[in-house]
Order: sequence, then structure tokens, then C-alpha cells
Amino acid sequence: MKKYFKIGLVAIMLFTLSGCNSNTPSHTLSNAIDKALIATSGNKPPQFFAFSSSYRANGYVMQHKDYSFTMPLTKERDWSKMSGWNGAYIYGGIGIGMDNPDNKKIGNLLGYAINISSRVGEYGKMQRAIENKDLRYIFTHRKVTNKDKLRIEYHGKENYTCEVSEFIRRQGSGIRFNVYDCYKFNPSHTKYKSVNIKLLYTKSPNLPAKYKILAKEYTYKDLKSRAKRMLDSLYIKDEW
Repeated sequence: MKKYFKIGLVAIMLFTLSGCNSNTPSHTLSNAIDKALIATSGNKPPQFFAFSSSYRANGYVMQHKDYSFTMPLTKERDWSKMSGWNGAYIYGGIGIGMDNPDNKKIGNLLGYAINISSRVGEYGKMQRAIENKDLRYIFTHRKVTNKDKLRIEYHGKENYTCEVSEFIRRQGSGIRFNVYDCYKFNPSHTKYKSVNIKLLYTKSPNLPAKYKILAKEYTYKDLKSRAKRMLDSLYIKDEW
């Protein structure tokens, strides 16, 4: 794995924080990214990286002080048809993904991004509701609508309780989310550690003709399928 900066991935990650649309010119995104990096990285610069092949990516285990996981499934065609997989240790977490190879010229029109973050907090009513699959309480106390798909699933090496949601940010934006918020509780149930895994699929409604066929291969369903090995391998570390 080599150090590398790929504007496309970070631009995709920035959607999550700023709500940029998928047709924003890349030079405008670059300015926004520079400001975001300064604001969020503090004195510790982000560490960018890229994988050179699916062989290297598929065998790699990402390590963070709060968690670890195996890379999502990658395929050799990701390097010939798309940008290849790249990412960064940034925003206190990890971001990985790929997008259309000419994103610097025409913007981010088609791509996958996965953002991983973590937090530690006091065990409370919401954590109890998640642990007990009390969806009524969760719906009452979360900002969700009837259109949001919200459920409880179990993932990871220790069968963590995960709050899972799927939604579209804005109709017509071409951006879809699948979010896993997985919890580990300390033995006395006074604290929790959660790992948030956000799958982000971008497909611009104004795709050029050359990408319309590719979009049939790189789909939201494919992204979720590739992320399965990542969810299965998730380990939330015990340090509180």
C-alpha cells in the first residue's frame, strides 16, 4: 500500500459533512476540501493511501485505536474501469473508496465511499433500546421518517448489536446511504463504544454516456455486497 492523495474519495467523504451535490466542479470541491482538512485535522495531518491491486487490498486489515476490520471486497477491474481503491486516516476515523477515474476533470459522478468513525459514551436509554431492539423508542427519539429503513442487525466478530438505516439524502441527488452503528458495552453496562460504518453510493443523475453502462456494474447493491466481509470482520476493541 503506498501513500497517495485522491481528490475523488475525499470529495465523496465531504458529501457526508457538507451536503455537496454530485455535479459540483472539482476545483470548487478542492477549495472546500482544503478548508475541511484544516478545520478537522488539527496539528495531525491526514494520512492518505492507495492500493495498487485487489490482491493487496483484499488481504489488508485496517487498524484503529478503537476497532479493526478487513477491507471490503475489491476486484481487479476496479483499477482498470474506476480509480482503484484509496483512502485516508482522517476526521479521527478512516475513509476508503473509489470513483470515476476522471473525477478531477468532471467531478465525482459514480463511486463508492465508506466512512468509519467511533465514539465512547455513557450507557443510557437509547443504548438500552438498541440492545433490546425497541424500535418504537428509537423512532420516537431519532430524527427519522417513515421513508427511512431502520432495523436492528448483528455483525462483527463478537456479534455486535447494530442499528442499521438506509436513506437517500435528497430526491434526485444520486446519493444513497446505508449506515451501520454497531455497539459494544462494558461488562457493567455503564459505558458503550460504537463504530459507525457509513456506505455512500454516488450515481449522478447526469451521467455521461460512457458511464451509463458502467453504472449497471457499479451499483448500490454491489457496494453493500462488497462491504459484507468488512462487517463480518469488524472487531471493536475493549479499551474504554
